[in-house]
Amino acid sequence: MPPPSVKDQILKYQHPISGLFPLNPKDPHCKFSHVRDSVYCATVLWALHRSLTRIDDDAGRHYELGQCAVKCMRAILIGWMQQSSRLEQFKKSQNLDTCLNSRLDYETGEPIDDPNYKNLQMDCVGLFVIQLAQMIASGLQVVYTRDEVAFMQNLVFYLERAYRIPDYGMWERGTKQNRNMVELNASSIGMAKAALECIAGLNVYGAEGSHSSILLMDIDAHSRNRIILSNLLPRESASKGCDASLMP
Repeated sequence: MPPPSVKDQILKYQHPISGLFPLNPKDPHCKFSHVRDSVYCATVLWALHRSLTRIDDDAGRHYELGQCAVKCMRAILIGWMQQSSRLEQFKKSQNLDTCLNSRLDYETGEPIDDPNYKNLQMDCVGLFVIQLAQMIASGLQVVYTRDEVAFMQNLVFYLERAYRIPDYGMWERGTKQNRNMVELNASSIGMAKAALECIAGLNVYGAEGSHSSILLMDIDAHSRNRIILSNLLPRESASKGCDASLMP
């Protein structure tokens, strides 16, 4: 019996319209798509695209995989652009009511407004920016218009203050005691710091861009993130004993 292909394991779950991946692939009625999970799936497709690029006779598979990855990343980008007003408010007041939603509608790609869900996850935005930067650097065209360039710059502003924004983290739980309280997480600050390093000076149009499509970063904000991260490690947070990067 041949091993399952990438179409059987990943591509068949990508929505043909939105381009997102479901939160629970085993549930045919799942209506949610988490940004983090979709970015992971897009990263797998992009990695396969890169590996197949070296093969001459690949029947166009590398192009298809690359475009599927682009479709997913653009779905997240467009979904977040629908929350531009929230992002502008987040610059002034960093809290659960103004942060970007971490979940999108699986079928339409629209943000899911659930007041009971813990959307404040800085690592989620950082992960998206890191993978987007890598895809652009590899030659894929993900950002198309000037409005999208401006929004990407706003995402940089969003991440620059991660060092002082307590969030729910990658576990979506806040403190270890599950009291629905946010705290500074080393994984979130580290992801934001890595994203700032990836995106600084990057031309999001790729080789075809001009100086107007280059993203800028506040070096002082990067230094503050680095200092706070160094002070937190090796702990994940005040209530969690070990950072995720140190777990075997």
